[in-house]
Amino acid sequence: MQSKKTVLITGATDGIGRALAKIYRARGERLVMVGRRTLSALNDPLYTKDTYCRADLSQNDCTNRVCEFLNAQKIDAIDLAIQNAGTGYFGSIAEQSAESIRDILAVNLMAPLRLTHALIPYLRKTNGKLVLIGSITHAFPCPDYAVYAASKEALNTLGRNLKIEGDINVQIIHPGATRTGLHRKIGMDSEKTKEFPSAEKVAQKITQAIDGRRFIATIGWRNAWARFLGRYCEGIVNAMVRTT
Repeated sequence: MQSKKTVLITGATDGIGRALAKIYRARGERLVMVGRRTLSALNDPLYTKDTYCRADLSQNDCTNRVCEFLNAQKIDAIDLAIQNAGTGYFGSIAEQSAESIRDILAVNLMAPLRLTHALIPYLRKTNGKLVLIGSITHAFPCPDYAVYAASKEALNTLGRNLKIEGDINVQIIHPGATRTGLHRKIGMDSEKTKEFPSAEKVAQKITQAIDGRRFIATIGWRNAWARFLGRYCEGIVNAMVRTT
């Protein structure tokens, strides 16, 4: 009988992260879920004191909190670490506060950097995989999401360099727009998100990508085309964005 794998997921209390946690729980894996909310505020049996680590990824001590939790649970090896947590802002940079910019870069870039560095020894013990959840926004101009897109481009670059360095197995997955609570939090009109796929549907495709071998995977063929055009037809895409 195959032993349980240990799966760590950040941003696990909402959206794609929660959907991923439910998928891996159904598979019988051992979960380590990381989120900002208190355990008492999570009204779901999925989250327990043995599976949920409260850590604010916008804070410099987030890595210490995660490692302390792993040590308390006597976890010294991880098979799969999914860096999914993310935050954003809707609006122009001119209107965005300095605090908002710092928060986005802390959660979307600095926390994955810090956690990656801290988790390398855990992943090496199992020849495990680090998964960075990016976004297709990294590949083309995204007015009103500029800082978010920049953080995802940096995350993509981090993954590419980790692949070349070869210290751990790494995979980058770029989903497109997904219907989650993030858009409500950043003030985006809910009418604009109705056509977005659900977090559950996207999470299913992400797990399929994780089970596969592609180093960089884009979720959905439309998103794959958009990413291709953004990367290799920059002039055309820039002109299209300016006219919308």
